[in-house]
Amino acid sequence: MSWALVACSPDSSRPIIPEDTMAEILIDQYLIQSAAVQRPVEKPDKVNFYYAHILKKYNYTEAEFDSSVVWYTSHMDVYEKVYDKVMKRLQTLEDSCMSVVTSSSAQ
Repeated sequence: MSWALVACSPDSSRPIIPEDTMAEILIDQYLIQSAAVQRPVEKPDKVNFYYAHILKKYNYTEAEFDSSVVWYTSHMDVYEKVYDKVMKRLQTLEDSCMSVVTSSSAQ
């Protein structure tokens, strides 16, 4: 019977949300947060609505996200890799936006 308990318990050696997906979720969250800062929404709950929608987009619950955050913050070496992916992607997006703005203003 003890083997059934082991088989059913979560694997704490890895997070629920894999690194690449976690990076994508965090990127989406940063973009929503940035938009909210640039143009504050009338209802603060709207940002939470968008966060919930992001998790739904990737088929994860808030509890699974929270558990993954706990796992990643307990494994900072892995979390740093995820965060590096997020920062590189956000920098690429910013560079793309700046090139569009620069080319538009040159015309």
